Amino acid sequence: MRVLFVILPIISLLSACGGSGGGNDNPEVATSVNAGVDQQVIEKNEFTVTALGSPADGTFTWQRVSGPSIDGLPADGAEQTLIAPDIKADSELVLRVNYQTTDGTLVSDDVIISIASNNQLPEAIVMQTAPTELPSDYNDTITLSAQTSIDPDENGAINSYSWLQLSGPTMVIDSASNDTISFTHPLLDVNTTLVWQLTVVDDEGGEDSTQYTHILNKTDEVVIANAGADQTVIEVEQVTLDATSSETVTDTFSCYWQQLTGNATLANQRQCIVSFTAPNTDAINTLTFEVTVTDSKGRTDTDAVNITVESKPLGLINDSGMGKCYNHTQEVACTSPDFPRQDAAVGRDSVVTTHIDKVGAGEHAFDFTKLNEFADELPDTESDYSCVRDNVTGLIWEVKAPNTGTVPNTQLREGQNHYTWYLNDNNGVQTGSSLGAANSTCPSTSNCGLQAYVDAVNGLDYCGGTNWRVPTYTELMTLLDYGKQGQSLLLDDDYFPNTPSKNTFTQAPYLPYWTSQTAADGTSLSQAYIIDMSNGNDLAYPKSKTAFVRLVRTAGGTQ
Repeated sequence: MRVLFVILPIISLLSACGGSGGGNDNPEVATSVNAGVDQQVIEKNEFTVTALGSPADGTFTWQRVSGPSIDGLPADGAEQTLIAPDIKADSELVLRVNYQTTDGTLVSDDVIISIASNNQLPEAIVMQTAPTELPSDYNDTITLSAQTSIDPDENGAINSYSWLQLSGPTMVIDSASNDTISFTHPLLDVNTTLVWQLTVVDDEGGEDSTQYTHILNKTDEVVIANAGADQTVIEVEQVTLDATSSETVTDTFSCYWQQLTGNATLANQRQCIVSFTAPNTDAINTLTFEVTVTDSKGRTDTDAVNITVESKPLGLINDSGMGKCYNHTQEVACTSPDFPRQDAAVGRDSVVTTHIDKVGAGEHAFDFTKLNEFADELPDTESDYSCVRDNVTGLIWEVKAPNTGTVPNTQLREGQNHYTWYLNDNNGVQTGSSLGAANSTCPSTSNCGLQAYVDAVNGLDYCGGTNWRVPTYTELMTLLDYGKQGQSLLLDDDYFPNTPSKNTFTQAPYLPYWTSQTAADGTSLSQAYIIDMSNGNDLAYPKSKTAFVRLVRTAGGTQ
């Protein structure tokens, strides 16, 4: 309690002449107010504050100065009966009474109300919400919920949950602090009791715990073998079989694998994880393996897994011809994890010795067959042949005639003849075409453009076909053997003889061969792609310049 006083002055009047002096028998009294003694109360309980004021003719007004909000204030009157507010922790409420007399004098006093929190403890409640049909069985997901736990306080709430398993085999749960927990019904050979303890804490620190007991049923099978999911693999790939997800009641188990269908060699047949190399196949084949799982008490179960083996998707394009793997500076093992998936380790070249059956012959995975002038097949040992069939792409390639003289004093199909890029399509002469002069870089008396050469070869019904054409960029690239990098020619000269050396080409120190693909260099379209057969590089090359050509046709076509 703090009491404030206001002192009013006492005025004395003295006579200035003749009479006797006198005094005031009723002096004015100081104004005061008293809010009463400080109090201690419990939240939500009633209490009364009473104020005394002097002189007695004034009015009282109460207000809250600090502390929690309280209903009923501000209010007038010397005595006020109030209800302590609902609080979460012990608090101090300061009330002030103002007292004003009839002459306007105002005084005030404060009183402190110490309010004690009276928290009602929460109630921990556990309910099993899954599975919906009880009792639970092996592999069911069991869910326990604390969501129906309550805090009886009107504005109370539960702040935290804590789960603890007290007995039974250890269950794996997502989090021990969630309002629900879930775990999987394990494999059991006897009915087993689980005991959980749930502790809840409310927003005022109140705590309550309860225990929940439930029974997990035993299973009919105490060993469950799991050979893993069925797999689809590619031939010659490494395949892994894994039975470690099998389940037994005992802590340990052993595995034994055997093959039911197919032909493969398993490594570590008595391990739970085994591997093998998928066998070669020309079609889709299915291998079936069975694992027998045995627990430490000799109880067993079996499971099977199917491995579908597909042919390697080699496509209709040749590989690079690279048979070795390299780092930045030197050759390395193709199994090196630092330089994985190089050409020599994947694709046709990597499996040519294990499962590719060639129709003809050739280096690495290249597969060529020699043909005579009527496109009949010849033995690989034949030295006199007219063209070559690529058994991978199905394309038939022109074989150049031996060189007999000096350009233009040469024969039609000699390898040293070269031409400007001049080609027709269904709409006539292609944009950017450039016509080479007759008897300049070829023996033609009309012109030395590509179209003149194509027409002349088709007129011969050369090698049984009249659909010879300049190859596309991609088609010409399929002939390159990059395993010959550093040599003078990236072609297999056992099948493509009479190819000129780059020293015979006077325009530049390379060996350019035309493709039919125009380079997009703007509206003029004055360049087309060439492939340098000495190093495999490509180049957008002016159509007005000359380059060599090797014609190609599609087998079975006529035009």
